[in-house]
Amino acid sequence: MSYLKEQAEWADGIYQIETSDPVLGGPDGITNRPARELANRTAWLKQQLKAAEAALRAHTRSRNHPDASVSEKGFVKLSNANQSSSETEAATPKAVKIVNDRLNAVVDHAPSDLDTLNKLAQAISNNPKFAESVTQLLSQKLAKNENGADIPDKNLFLENLGLLETVNLAKNATPSQRKINGKTLTQDVQLTATDVHAVTPEVLRVEIPVGVPLPWPAETAPTGWFICNGEPFDKKKYPLLALAYPSGKLPDLRGEFIRGWDAGRKVDNGREILSVQVDTLQHFTGNITGIQFVGQSSASGIFKMGRRMVSSSINGGTSGVFAVDCSASFQSGLRTASETRPRNVAFNYIVRAA
Repeated sequence: MSYLKEQAEWADGIYQIETSDPVLGGPDGITNRPARELANRTAWLKQQLKAAEAALRAHTRSRNHPDASVSEKGFVKLSNANQSSSETEAATPKAVKIVNDRLNAVVDHAPSDLDTLNKLAQAISNNPKFAESVTQLLSQKLAKNENGADIPDKNLFLENLGLLETVNLAKNATPSQRKINGKTLTQDVQLTATDVHAVTPEVLRVEIPVGVPLPWPAETAPTGWFICNGEPFDKKKYPLLALAYPSGKLPDLRGEFIRGWDAGRKVDNGREILSVQVDTLQHFTGNITGIQFVGQSSASGIFKMGRRMVSSSINGGTSGVFAVDCSASFQSGLRTASETRPRNVAFNYIVRAA
C-alpha cells in the first residue's frame, strides 16, 4: 500500500468521476484524481497559514508600527509632563493628578486680587490653556457671605442632600388654630389603634381567644362581652363564640368555681367539658369507745355525749339512757354552712362576644 503524493498547489476545481470513467488506480489513475486534488489544496492552505503565522510573529516582534495621532490609531508614548502641547503622547495618571491638585488649590485658595486671567495663568505656571477651566471653576464657587443664596438650583441642592421631601412636608405644616391634646395642628387628625399602640380587636382575639371566661369586678359586662349566666346567644351573629360553645348557650358560672378538666388524669373521672358537678363532702368515719352507764363518759370534736329520758317498756315509767350526737357545729370555732366551699371573692365571669 502506498500514499498519494501531495503538492502544495491550488486546484480551481475538483474532478468528478463520471459513470463512463474506467476504474484505474495508481498515482495518475483517474479514480484517485479527486482525492489528489483535495490533498493538494489542503497542502497549499497549510503552507499559506504557516507563512501568515510567521509574518505575524515577525511583525509583533518588530518596532515598525505607526505612531498614534489625533486622526490615526497607533502606538503612543506615556508622559508625566503637565505642561506639554504634544498630540502624540498620552498623559499618565501622575500628570493628571498634578494638574488637578493645582486647579483645586487655585479654586479653594484664590485670593481676591487674582481677578484677571493673566494672574490666574501665572499662578498655575503661566499655562494659558488653564484659563478657561479656572474661569469656569471660579464661576461655580459659592460665596460664604451669601449663606447659600447664590446656589443656582436650590431644589436640586436639597434633593442631593435628601431634604426635598422634608421641605415639602414642612410647607404643609399644621395651622395654629387646630389642636389635639394641646398641640397645634394644621388639619384634623385621625388616629388608629396602631398610631397610639392600642390593642386592636384582632390582636385581642390572639391574646384572649373568644370564649375564655375572665373575672370581671362589676355587675354588668363591658361592651362586646357577655356575662356567663347560662343564657343562649345568636350563633350566626357570634360565630367565634359558637366555636367555643357549639350549643349556642353560655355556661352559667354564677356562684360557681371553675375546675380543670380531668382529661384522663383519673382525679375527677367521668366528666365532660362544661359538665356541672354538685357539691359533696369527702367520706369521714369515727369511733366512740369507753361509754359507761355508770360513771363519767366524754366526747369531743364533732361528737357530743348527752343523757336523754325515754319511756321504759318494762315498768311503764321513764329512765335515762346515754345518747351520742354527731354535728360539726359542736366543735368550737368550726364554720358550717349548707355547702362546702373555700374562702373566695365574688366576681362576674364574662366572655368576649366576637
